[in-house]
Amino acid sequence: MRIVEAGVARHTLTYRTCITTAHGQIAERPVLLLTLTDEDGHTGIGEAAPLDGFTTDTVDQAEAALLGWAADGDESLVDSPTAQAAVDAALHDLAATAAGIPLHHYLNPDSPASLPVSALVVGETPAQLVDSAVAAIAGGHLSLKVKVGALPITDDLERVAAVRQAVGPEPTIRLDANGAWSPEEAPGCLERLAAFEVEFIEEPVSGISSLADIMHVSPIPVAADESVRSPFDLDRLIATGAADLLVLKPSAIGGISVAAQWAARARSGGLGVVVTSLLESSVGIRAAAHLASAIGALDPAPGLATATLLEADLRAPLLPNAGLLNLA
Repeated sequence: MRIVEAGVARHTLTYRTCITTAHGQIAERPVLLLTLTDEDGHTGIGEAAPLDGFTTDTVDQAEAALLGWAADGDESLVDSPTAQAAVDAALHDLAATAAGIPLHHYLNPDSPASLPVSALVVGETPAQLVDSAVAAIAGGHLSLKVKVGALPITDDLERVAAVRQAVGPEPTIRLDANGAWSPEEAPGCLERLAAFEVEFIEEPVSGISSLADIMHVSPIPVAADESVRSPFDLDRLIATGAADLLVLKPSAIGGISVAAQWAARARSGGLGVVVTSLLESSVGIRAAAHLASAIGALDPAPGLATATLLEADLRAPLLPNAGLLNLA
């Protein structure tokens, strides 16, 4: 397989509803698409989706890295994990396309063609959040995710209580605080939120040391996300017993190859693994979904039902059907 053309294009993603996180609000954002063409006319596509608070690079840095890679090779990707993720996805997509098989089968011939996914529910008011949750359950989702931490804990309690009351006891609800709480306030917040039978909470505090302290007192299973940005961080997370689960965003850490390695390391260290999106387009979501299928990261359900949040997608939308993503 010889690549004869590499194209880099910048696009803007716009969301149907502003997504509020402890890192700020997300209404729109720039991303980059990398398209590779081989000598036989096959194409592969990958996405670089830097996001402030979630990745270590910016879109300008990722763009420079991709253009440098297209001209000079791998050395240009060293300082841009999102550009590395785009190249990794595009090369895998190209190889699978040339082989005439779906990417998840290219990675693992025994992997399933569909997978259950958790839905991120959004809304500025409890009523809007409930509407989003009810719609997700009606659409077949058995797992919901609610962002917390950007508002006072009293507001978060009201919002999570409203969702739990609306959907009943059966659907799982996971929370994501994006490291918003201090080590002093987090135990009280977790104690009060535990009343709503929370599946797990992502990043209740920021930093591996703080997560390790919270693990000793949290009544809710803890997942690490933004605090783990390197293999060193992952080893430290395992060594300190700082989390029950590791959240893997392939687009944020260098791509599906890196994510597969981290998943294996996390599992050998006794951690569960949850593959999630970076709120990117269906290009990045699709790569993450094929990875989740290939490595069997299906329980807890991957957080990959986020293409529904976009006003317009950049390629064919990967939308859930009856709570499942179906992979071609």
